[in-house]
Amino acid sequence: MEPPNPTLTITILYILLSLFLVALNGFFVAAEFAIVKVRRTRLKELEGQGVAAARVSILMVDELDEYLSATQLGITLVSLALGWVGEESFYNFFAILFSEQVKNNPAQFHGVALGISFFIITLLHVVLGELVPKSMAIQRAEQVTLAISRPLRLFYWVFKPLIVGFSMLANYILKVFGFHKAEEDALSEEELKMVLQDSHDEGVISQSEAEIIHQAFEFSDKKASDIMIPEHQVQCLSLDLTIDENIEIAQNRMYTRFPLVRGGFQNILGIVHMKDALMKFPKSQSNEVFEQTARPVLFIDPNMREDKIMRLLNEKRTHLVVVRDPKTLENLGIVTLEDILEQLVGEIVDEHGN
Repeated sequence: MEPPNPTLTITILYILLSLFLVALNGFFVAAEFAIVKVRRTRLKELEGQGVAAARVSILMVDELDEYLSATQLGITLVSLALGWVGEESFYNFFAILFSEQVKNNPAQFHGVALGISFFIITLLHVVLGELVPKSMAIQRAEQVTLAISRPLRLFYWVFKPLIVGFSMLANYILKVFGFHKAEEDALSEEELKMVLQDSHDEGVISQSEAEIIHQAFEFSDKKASDIMIPEHQVQCLSLDLTIDENIEIAQNRMYTRFPLVRGGFQNILGIVHMKDALMKFPKSQSNEVFEQTARPVLFIDPNMREDKIMRLLNEKRTHLVVVRDPKTLENLGIVTLEDILEQLVGEIVDEHGN
């Protein structure tokens, strides 16, 4: 048995090295697309479930610019190595395989073999080293990120001085030409709405969820004057009425809170909580029960935004505020917690159909 041709053995080893470099290029390409596409919130969820690789992945997402630079460095180094090793290894393989043709017509063989070698290495590089890993990373960003997290982090730390140096040089060149380092901007409201629509179209969120989130975008745009119940629609308890008339109003309207007035809506004395008043009824059968239990009135500007009203109601632990014109001191209407919630979830109907 003849010993193996050492030249052929070395050539095959170089071809295997070329295939390894193609796979390594695919690793860096997949890493680049995966860490851009993966959702940090999902990684946090996985970290909470005890997935160790999720913690490393979060570190990479938080330092996205640095790790993107690492993937670019990896792709560049591998591509240079592949160009140096790959084409020549396939050319040598064909030279050994077709040695007779090389002897008979070396010039013609050189051109054909070189072209075929270039085509093969380009095909492997583009398809297996670029397109396939890119598609995998986009479709399985979460799984790919977890898989590449530790080796990519190791590569980053090994080449960190080089990565930092290149980044500093790039930033300096940008500065010379009047550019500044790009900072990642948060998504705009319109972009978030597009993401919301895409999520709804793909069935990730339901119609009702989409409507609530959409209303949340409009939440801070509305003012007190937009959502208030105007003066002529506000039902009040009045000290100008008898106790029986006030009780009848409370029974008919079935509200839990009423403004207490004397002489009309422009003279509001307080806010009556019917639960407080009912606790006093056995002891008092006059309008004094409302005066004694009325809580202080909280006035707001008609231009106050809805989100600030919500925060104020929460801080003051109240469900009803009066909208007052700061210039004329005219009471314009009221805003209740229910009015604000209805801006998010739609009209709320109680057990009485109100």
